[in-house]
Amino acid sequence: MINYVSYRKFITLKNGKRVMFRFLNDHDREGLIQLFLEAPDEDTRFLKQDVKDSRLINYWIDHINYRKVLPLVAVDLEGNRLIADATLHRGKHSSKHIGEVRIFVCRGFRNLGLGSMMLEEIISLALQENLYWLKAEVLADHKKVIKAFRSKGFEVRATLDDYFIRKDGVTHDVVLMMRPVLKKDEAEF
Repeated sequence: MINYVSYRKFITLKNGKRVMFRFLNDHDREGLIQLFLEAPDEDTRFLKQDVKDSRLINYWIDHINYRKVLPLVAVDLEGNRLIADATLHRGKHSSKHIGEVRIFVCRGFRNLGLGSMMLEEIISLALQENLYWLKAEVLADHKKVIKAFRSKGFEVRATLDDYFIRKDGVTHDVVLMMRPVLKKDEAEF
């Protein structure tokens, strides 16, 4: 079982910056609001929820439940600010063994390995949480993201036509990607 309060992991990015992973807590309200408000609209319009709405962020903070959603954040140690958010959403009922992965990294920290390291950590946490499968829904035209998930063992299982609709009514195809939490070649004997 993970100790959600004391969990910390320190990493170094490709540019030498030090970052700490920890779980979102009730002191992160302003930091999370700021992370998403500073993001250009083009970076947030493909997210499942309107993260620019501070009421949504307030709801998340007021209702943190690590047994439902495991919210991992990355903190820039130099600037002491949130720079990325990765969540593991646990399935319910007959899909309680499946976790959905969502990752957002602010522009200034992209292409430095942060998203990949957060994904690796989510995979590790999913194993500790006894999940069997991880899934991710990625827009079909986000080829770099699909490639990054593939590099971590995710496989394309389906392409869902017009599955995502933006606020302006434009639809996009979504690629459903899945990965067993413990791959056969990673199993210990």
